[in-house]
Amino acid sequence: MEIIKESLKKILNEYLLEKQKTFGKNELAAFIREILPNRLVEKGLIDLNKYKITGSSGQGVWAAVPWIGIFDKDITVSAQSGYYLVYLFDENMNKFYLSLNQGWTYYKTEFGKKIGSKNIKIVSEKLRKKLATLSDTKYIEVRSIELGKGELAQGYELGHICGIEYSLDKIPNDKDLINDLRDMMMIYLELKKSLKNSNFLDIINSLILDDNLFIENEDEIINEIENAELVQEKKEPKPKLPPRRSSEGLIWPRDAKISKLAIDKANYLCENDSNHISFTSDITKKLYMEAHHLIPINFQEEFNNSLDVSGNIVSLCPNCHRKIHHGILEEKKAIIQKLFNERKELLKEFGLDISLENLLEKY
Repeated sequence: MEIIKESLKKILNEYLLEKQKTFGKNELAAFIREILPNRLVEKGLIDLNKYKITGSSGQGVWAAVPWIGIFDKDITVSAQSGYYLVYLFDENMNKFYLSLNQGWTYYKTEFGKKIGSKNIKIVSEKLRKKLATLSDTKYIEVRSIELGKGELAQGYELGHICGIEYSLDKIPNDKDLINDLRDMMMIYLELKKSLKNSNFLDIINSLILDDNLFIENEDEIINEIENAELVQEKKEPKPKLPPRRSSEGLIWPRDAKISKLAIDKANYLCENDSNHISFTSDITKKLYMEAHHLIPINFQEEFNNSLDVSGNIVSLCPNCHRKIHHGILEEKKAIIQKLFNERKELLKEFGLDISLENLLEKY
């Protein structure tokens, strides 16, 4: 018997009728909440030591969109936050989806409905791009879902990352349904490994930031700085922005406009030695200089305030910039000590308190 197929079909065929009846102690509500989840566990698909699985047809009243969620306990145990796998049934009971989704309630609470809607869509698109599995032609990707007009239905639509659509008249057999779920469990695991972070707000805040803040290629960073517009910046501590995580570790955001400001404040001269001659930049038409974080940006985790501030960024000619990165320690020390002595009070204005000895250890 096709147990999983018939269970899903039962929900689609009976839900709208049962929805006209009293919610309390309703057999179909209990079926969604407990029986179908237990059947998926019995098939050996869900390890209850690692995952929580539960269904919902509403809380006290019938839900417009019933669901059955599978939650990695390291990430979340609720559909209100985090990211998770979920079977979602559309309001008209014509179809259902197996969706890798996110907690819309968290976005709405944290940012408000309008900004939350914008942010969850941005995060969905960026998380989708992280999934190498989606390039596999054997996997049928569904980039968007349609559940209905209710607010929660639309929240699920915005939070959808990827998934599979099933129509009432074309529900596959149990073998294919089980294989689909296994594939989606692998994608869920892939996403977990790529993020390396269970703090949902940190994930959100890093992903809604401009991608240009996370450029890793040094040539691209230089080009961004050269083309950036000048901005103003107050001499005060600035909260650090969250990092993104990659296979190489943490990537801390860097604003090209702040680096451009630091170089402009130095009058496009080398702050190690203003007599050092570079060349004229074809973009700025001024002496070419490069921006360097005196306290290296990769030590941002040790500081409560942002290291990406003009008070911590110095203008260096290409030769001095290479020397401070690649020279022998004795040659580096002379530059670092000079720059630190000139900058230590300014660093404090930006909430960055560090000794020369500690700074040298970071090189």
